[in-house]
Amino acid sequence: MRYIIIITAIVLPFVIYYLLVRLTKKVDKKFPLITLSLISLVLLICSLIYFRFTSTQPKGLNYTPPKYENNKVVPSKIK
Repeated sequence: MRYIIIITAIVLPFVIYYLLVRLTKKVDKKFPLITLSLISLVLLICSLIYFRFTSTQPKGLNYTPPKYENNKVVPSKIK
């Protein structure tokens, strides 16, 4: 779900601009790439800040990544 929100934050300004141009039949040769990119960047930063402060992982748990021991892969653990 996080990836969908992040991708939406990046693509949404461009989609809205495209729809507005198509619906209003306004022919504009200039494409405001810098403005739309800045809006997209702001939305991306806002979504990343939101995810940072709304973590679903309980506090105090430690993640141990998978490792290779004795010719076997030991799976990851959360303690």
